[in-house]
Amino acid sequence: MKCSLFYLHLKFSHLVNGCCAWLIVSMLSTITLASEAQFPETIIISAEEYPPFTTTQLKHNGLMSHIVTEAFILENITVEYRFLSAARSLLTARDGQVDGTLPWAMRADRNIDFYYSDPILDVGEEHFFFKKNSAINWEPIKRDYSKLKGLKVGVIIAYDYGDRFQKAKNNKVFEFIEIRSLNQLFKMLLADRIDVVISKELVAEYTLENEFTSYEQNQITSLPEIIAAPSYDYLLLSKKRPSAEYFLNALNRGLKKLHLSGRYDELIDNYSKGEYLLDLPN
Repeated sequence: MKCSLFYLHLKFSHLVNGCCAWLIVSMLSTITLASEAQFPETIIISAEEYPPFTTTQLKHNGLMSHIVTEAFILENITVEYRFLSAARSLLTARDGQVDGTLPWAMRADRNIDFYYSDPILDVGEEHFFFKKNSAINWEPIKRDYSKLKGLKVGVIIAYDYGDRFQKAKNNKVFEFIEIRSLNQLFKMLLADRIDVVISKELVAEYTLENEFTSYEQNQITSLPEIIAAPSYDYLLLSKKRPSAEYFLNALNRGLKKLHLSGRYDELIDNYSKGEYLLDLPN
């Protein structure tokens, strides 16, 4: 009888141990699967055609896209870009259809839907572009928006050009015309359908140099909207995506590595040397 009881106890112990082992393996598998789901290997970023920073017209999808891509690579994450209009790019990310969107300036209302990365790149201040024969009198230090009273100012749909500009726009100091692309705005300016175009200087210069003739370019001049400290753009991570904070921390770590290694400055130097231009067929 004692032997039978011992046998039953031994058999039960094996059964319990076996169940425990199975439970442990099952739990480890669950944890592994959860970890894999928690830490995806690819981030999907919506972007607009905003050369030279984000664009399909240059190698590596533009300078800023390249910086972001290399920062993520250092954290073993690949990047997939989806190019849309500015408005759709922001809306798609806000709704959580993609992980993030690039590039955007820091605006208080965007904190509701997004996490801001560390600064990606100094993109300069906004400039006012107008025809040389215009009687526009703008002083960047005073920033007196009454100087634009009665004028038609062209803007890109969904852009926020800063508090001072937005206040003047909302107060209807000037008439604003919303268009989808900078190319369209400059065409309207040349045709005297609008009086002023507001844009980042490098972006406007790229558009004028690559999409307009020398004759057309020579008709246009510009003044900075403000003379101020560096103005950075950021990657916005959608708060509706469960991996948002993971990608945020990964990018910020990668950016620090790029700066410390000197690779960040190298990428900017490469752009200055023209190394981002696409190789055109002969």
